[in-house]
Amino acid sequence: MNRERALRTLGLEKGARADDINRAYRALIRQAHPDAGGSTAVAARITEAYHWLQRADTQSPPPPRAPQPDQPSPAPTDDSMTLLLPPGDVFIRLVEAGHQLGEVSYIDRDAGIVQVTFTADNGVVCQLAATVVSSGRATSRGDARVEFTLDPLASGQAPPIESVVNRLARMMVSSG
Repeated sequence: MNRERALRTLGLEKGARADDINRAYRALIRQAHPDAGGSTAVAARITEAYHWLQRADTQSPPPPRAPQPDQPSPAPTDDSMTLLLPPGDVFIRLVEAGHQLGEVSYIDRDAGIVQVTFTADNGVVCQLAATVVSSGRATSRGDARVEFTLDPLASGQAPPIESVVNRLARMMVSSG
């Protein structure tokens, strides 16, 4: 997500100030929240845009660095991946890729959890849960691990988790 997309999600113009962002968020979330009859996916997008703008307004811009490809590397198991990015950046990419894969049905930024409901190629509705954790290895650019679980929500067979993880990884790399 970038500033322009976040502002557009909240229905705001380029020069919006913090109080404009807060007002727009409160008005939109009242309508879109699932408890008010709204969509979980829409509420998640609104919340993600709002949090992205809050972070962007409170953080100083990162120092410039040479672009380097951030390729997820296969982990020892088929249900995880590691990216050489800070966990917060991985979380943002994960949410954006989740919107491409299906409907983001749950977000918990503090716990690093994103759940995505999607229809697999075989027609089975599935839920992918992803948790972003720091790998514990300190690098100059960061190092985060994403662990996944995949469950069918209806009768039928979920696709192999490694194929879903690989597809999501490609989306995450292209969103950066």
